[in-house]
This record gives sequence, structure tokens and C-alpha cells, in this order.
Amino acid sequence: AMGMLDTTTATVRRPVGTVRVEGHDRLTYLHSLFSQHLEAAKPGTVADFLYLDAKGTALAEGRAIVRAGDVILVTAPDVAPTLTAALNQFTFLLDARASDESADWALVSVRGPDTADLPGARSTPMTATPHDPGVVIRDRSGGVDYLGPTAWVEDRVGDLGLPQASLDDWERWRIRAAQPAWGTDIAAGRRTQELGLLPTHVHLKKGCYPGQESIAKTYNLGRPRRALFVAEFDAAVPPTADVTAGTKTGVVTSAAPDGTRVIALALLPLDRDGGVVGGGELSADGVPGRVLARVGEGMDQPGA
Repeated sequence: AMGMLDTTTATVRRPVGTVRVEGHDRLTYLHSLFSQHLEAAKPGTVADFLYLDAKGTALAEGRAIVRAGDVILVTAPDVAPTLTAALNQFTFLLDARASDESADWALVSVRGPDTADLPGARSTPMTATPHDPGVVIRDRSGGVDYLGPTAWVEDRVGDLGLPQASLDDWERWRIRAAQPAWGTDIAAGRRTQELGLLPTHVHLKKGCYPGQESIAKTYNLGRPRRALFVAEFDAAVPPTADVTAGTKTGVVTSAAPDGTRVIALALLPLDRDGGVVGGGELSADGVPGRVLARVGEGMDQPGA
């Protein structure tokens, strides 16, 4: 179905890992480990986070949803068990416990031109409305996510009466919306700054957390040699194809068919002025392409 989630508002059930963090010290604890400012976060706050090692490599990426009695962490299904184990390992004397709820929870996203009045959602981006036992999240894109125990989500979404989109539709929408994904775009050896994740996932004014020095250093130097871009190609390209930009090489990190073309995220070499080498004309496997937008560009940087 062409244009699902672009021209037609539809629902898509996405695989999800969910970790619930409870205990009196939960916000202080998550604040000390994650790249986000969570210490005094009010219920209804939604914040994307990275959990990094000391060198700044991402061990987990996700979204924290703050509720009155707990914090729900939404992450990739394969990350939830390791994140839960890591969180339970470091609590020391703090009152904080993590449990993996992935088996019982579901996530359905609604995207498209007509999401303004969806039931249960606030109008402000990156906010959540608690509806016991689940939550309704307004995404920064304007779309809405229904997250909670599977039966609850299915009831809520069934009442919307919207068509269902596929995961292929989602992939195309996500890439066009410049949202890097765990495991494809966000992967070992790629820096937070290169991926354009600083504005969405990192608060620069917060104190010590694993990987903070590495983030601060690359931010202060301010000159990444490559960056993640949304690009389009005139025909199919392999999902991890090498890309030629001028005299240098980059790599496709995600790709999805989009009509007769292909929409992709690609990590591309930058020139000294911070533009793509070669002016944005690309070639992957001999297929011509062009840069559309840089991930994270023009967004405010929290804490800067």
C-alpha cells in the first residue's frame, strides 16, 4: 500500500522491548546512568536516551516514559533483557528495581496526516498520558503511540477503526522521518554526534554518566568527519551498500523502497565546512542518488 503512514493514517504494531523501573530512587538512578536529564522529570515526561559505555559506545538506546509510580523504558526487543540485567547490577544502596515486561506488553504506532485528535493523546510532542495500565504517547513527529499490556493496546487501537500498515511501511516512514534505529543505524563504531542523536537523546548540561566525557569531547571539537543523512536513490540499493560521495566513501545504514525510488539513511563523509563531500550527489552500486536532509539538523540542543 503506497503512502501508508505518509498519505494515509494507519496503525502499525511494532516489536518492542519494555523495561519497568520501580523504587523510590528510580529517577536519580536512571539519571546517573543515561545521557538524559531525568532527575526531576515529572510524570508525563517522554525522553529518548542512550546508555553508553565509558568510551561512548551505545549499549542501549530507547525512550523513557515517566509515570507517577514507575518509569517505562521502551527499547529494542533484544536489548530489554540485557538492559534489565545491567540496571539491576548497579543499584548498590539505591531503591530501584528493573523488570522486563516485554512478553506482556505491545506497542502500536499511529502515523499519517490525521493524528491530531486521536483519543487519549495530549497535543504536545514528547508527552505521555497515563491510562492505567498503559500510556498514550505523542511522538515528536506528531504521531501517537499506544503502549501497554497487549489486550489493553489491542482494545484501544481496535476502537480507532484505522487501516493497518506493515513493518515495511513503518521502515519507509521511519527513514523518511530521519529516525535512526537500533542495530541498523545505531551500531558499534558510530558516534552519537555522527548519528545526529545529540538533540534528541543527550542533555549536555548534566553531570557524570558513563560515556559523558566522550560525548563532551566530540561536541566541543564540533567537527565530525561524517554524519547521518536521509538520501534517496533512483533504484534499489543493498541495505548496507557503499556510497560514493565525491572522492570519498560512505555507507548506507538503512534502505526501503519508496515508490519507484529508494529512501535511505546513509553515513556520509563531510568536508571542512560540514557539508557532504561532492555537494550531495551520491552513487551506490552505480545507482545515482542525492542527499535530502541531515539527521538532527535544525533541532534545539538541550543543555547547550
